Amino acid sequence: MEPKHVRLTAWDQVRELVDTGDVAKIVETVTALDDAGRREVAKELPGYVTVAREKAWQPLADYEAERDRVRQARQTEAQRLRDAGEISEHHFTYLWSMTWHDDGWETRPRTDGWIEPMRIAGAGTIGGAAAVVTWINRRDFDRWDVDRWDVDRWDVAGGPPGGIEPLLAVITARPAEWQADLAVRLALRIRPSRRRNPGDQNLAPALALLRRTGVTPPAHDPLVVGWVSREARLSELRTDPLLDHLLPRLFEADGVGRALRDERPDPVGATSWLGALRTLAAEGRVSRTLMLDGCRRRFLLGGEGPDLRFFARLHELLEPTPAEIEPHAIDYLRLLPTAPGPVAELSLKHLRRLPGLDPADVVEALEGLLFRAEGGLVRAGLSWLEEAVRQTPDRADELAPALALAFGHEARAVQERAVRLAVRHAGRFTPLGAEVLRGGTGTLAPDLHNRLAAVVGGEPVEEPEPEPEPEEVFVPRPLPAPPRPVPAIAPPSTARQLARMYLDDDWRAAERCLASFVRLAAQDRESLCAELAPLVKRHERRLISEEWREPADWMVALAAELAHPGRAYDTLGTVSLNHARRERGLPPVAVEETDRLPRSNRVSPLHRFVLRRHAEILAALRAGTLPPLLLATPSLSNGRLDPAELVARLEALEAAGTTPLPADFQQALLRLPRRIDPAVAARAAALGSEAGRRAARWMADGGLPDPAVRVAWSGEDDGLGSRIWMTSTVQAALTGLPLVDELLADQPRHVNPVCGGHLGGLMKWWAAVLPSHREVVAAHLLPHQPVPTWSAAMHSRRLVDLAAAEGPAGRAVAVLLAHRIFSSPFTHDGTTPAIRALRSLAAAGDLPAEDVGTELAQRVLRGEMTLRLLVDSVEAEAANGTHHHMWRALTAALPFLLPAQGSRPTAAHTDLVALAARLARWSEARGRIPVLAAFAARKGSSRILRHARTLHDLLASGDGPR
Repeated sequence: MEPKHVRLTAWDQVRELVDTGDVAKIVETVTALDDAGRREVAKELPGYVTVAREKAWQPLADYEAERDRVRQARQTEAQRLRDAGEISEHHFTYLWSMTWHDDGWETRPRTDGWIEPMRIAGAGTIGGAAAVVTWINRRDFDRWDVDRWDVDRWDVAGGPPGGIEPLLAVITARPAEWQADLAVRLALRIRPSRRRNPGDQNLAPALALLRRTGVTPPAHDPLVVGWVSREARLSELRTDPLLDHLLPRLFEADGVGRALRDERPDPVGATSWLGALRTLAAEGRVSRTLMLDGCRRRFLLGGEGPDLRFFARLHELLEPTPAEIEPHAIDYLRLLPTAPGPVAELSLKHLRRLPGLDPADVVEALEGLLFRAEGGLVRAGLSWLEEAVRQTPDRADELAPALALAFGHEARAVQERAVRLAVRHAGRFTPLGAEVLRGGTGTLAPDLHNRLAAVVGGEPVEEPEPEPEPEEVFVPRPLPAPPRPVPAIAPPSTARQLARMYLDDDWRAAERCLASFVRLAAQDRESLCAELAPLVKRHERRLISEEWREPADWMVALAAELAHPGRAYDTLGTVSLNHARRERGLPPVAVEETDRLPRSNRVSPLHRFVLRRHAEILAALRAGTLPPLLLATPSLSNGRLDPAELVARLEALEAAGTTPLPADFQQALLRLPRRIDPAVAARAAALGSEAGRRAARWMADGGLPDPAVRVAWSGEDDGLGSRIWMTSTVQAALTGLPLVDELLADQPRHVNPVCGGHLGGLMKWWAAVLPSHREVVAAHLLPHQPVPTWSAAMHSRRLVDLAAAEGPAGRAVAVLLAHRIFSSPFTHDGTTPAIRALRSLAAAGDLPAEDVGTELAQRVLRGEMTLRLLVDSVEAEAANGTHHHMWRALTAALPFLLPAQGSRPTAAHTDLVALAARLARWSEARGRIPVLAAFAARKGSSRILRHARTLHDLLASGDGPR
């Protein structure tokens, strides 16, 4: 008997399509329903929301359960391998952690496939338009596993992934009148954008339906804001039926200015509203008059400057003519006293172009304008007043009240300009106008009052005698003596003492540990092995790395070689490979010892040089050629090695019949001081070994010649999203020592904050590698200066290390000081270490003051710091005893920082020159500065020129130090 064919109801069909998530099919099914079918589906939909959600989440629950089962199986297998002794404890830890890192997020079942079918089904079947709006906006349909506010992922602003066309398809199958009602209701449902929710899911369908139905959009501000929040594409705007309705509201709706305030007029973006509206106005598609009137209305409504910025820019892009401005002059006059700065500026600009403005209107505008806080507007107002006096001298008396009002301005500079204007045009005022001007002199200072009274009449007032400036007595604080290096602590003498500090990360302690290990390995290897064996067990995991970047890694390897001679250790690569081979039933590959020294492009040159000593000690320990002592262990706290101590160590090696390790020997030579006692050099010449003879020649030749360090500003992009700010190069003559020549030839590298932070490892050691050549160390530190704190940023204490070292300090040291003596968001260690380093260098006579001054000036010109901060900081340091050095710094900075001809000096410029004059007097400086002489020769009597002339006269008064 054949089974009966069961006909599916309308709801059964829709329910199956909701469960499968077939959007296209559900659109087809819903649009084909009759009235009865739509009523049936609309009745069942609300009750099915919970069921549909639970069905959608069930595959995810099953997926998670299966993932947990697989994880537990892998963990059980890892435990079995460990218990059977087939893998080490570290290998087990690695396999266990990998069970949590195999989540295939791309294969996770989706849980939102039911949402859009349900939304579409309701939009096509629910009867009332109001009910459909409520249905579309149900909170159950929010997609929490997708960022529903990431508008860039939506096809249309406010639309769901996949677009809104399926939703529109079922809506447009409904009656036209019903569609128009829905369009208006959706538009009214749009809410103001919020910081965390810039999109609105009602916006896209509302705009689309308003365009299709032709219904008049409702007066709703968020609708207008949403319309302008999308890119303005000219090809779409020209034919947009909403343009004529919404453009007039653009100038009235709250929030439009805020949404468009970041649009730039120069250059105008290809999809910006500024450019689009200007083009549409030029084509005649929209009315210029409508937009100009709209801008004026928006200005008169008031608001904050940022909210009016778009309208001010649009107004100026339209380039209104005087004929378009003149009928509305009264509106622009009303804007002058209280409108935000940009609006007041454009109003003043256009008003000044109008001929025949009523002087009464000009006076009224100037009365409000001249008391604004913006100096530029006040100066422009006085210029307008003077222009009006020149153009209509017969009406000067009518402008006199505004000029008299300017005499009472709180700023003396404005008063001086107003008095100069009155004096210059005094002949144009009648006795009546002069009387008005005399009436405004009550608040003027005596000198200004008398200047004005001399031309317009009035009783002069007695000017007080200027009080002589008190003689400034400069008593600087004594500059502290530079700290002297102290003798280094002796290395541990017993294996137990060594074990207690074996992995100390301080470079001085690490050097002592290295020296003690080598000595004890030769004298008491059994005790050393016994004390270090527990440490190997605790820290063996360090040896699994492909590269051993830290000295502690190598120290563990040294201890492990004592405990397990000749044993090779797995790397992460071999662990992963053998894990994969075991899963496929293949035997593991044998472990072979590889070179763990980091490649040259993976660490800095100085970092790699430090690790070379550790690597050669490990190699000598394995080969049985380890000498009984090391040569390069420092004698002093700054990393320097006493020449007499080096000779004694070489004599001990000769007596033992052993040769020094290459990197250790060459590091020892680099740690020698710049000046060596001739008696010690003669003692070295008596050595008979090849190393002894080479050391004697090094001492006789004066050690390493100072390399040439060059620093240049780049500012280029490195292609990795970071700016190459400074480049430094080191050029050194060949020494014949291969490792030293390799170190000096390997140039400092640009450091990318994300990709290059590893290049800053072991910075604490760097100054101790080259303690007699601090400028070379500074050249390698320089690329790390701007790196943010979350990577291997340079600590300011590195500058203290440089100050404790020897050798000339040049541009590289100066650049680091010029950046670190000021606080920065990229440094978290304060300015104290850098300032201490600056004072130490100054006390020792090693501060590169001219280079510091040049870099400070460049920082000001690049906008990295203010001139005011520079002036205040230099003055504070001068009072701390560095006044001679700060004067030298300012002589280098002044040529860059003096105001150019025609530019207006600021108060900071004036204080800079005044400070230079004081420093020159305190330092008893003499000697002509050409740039200063040219500046002092300019015409004028401003304060900055007076200070410049005082400084120039002082420097030219005789011979003396510069």
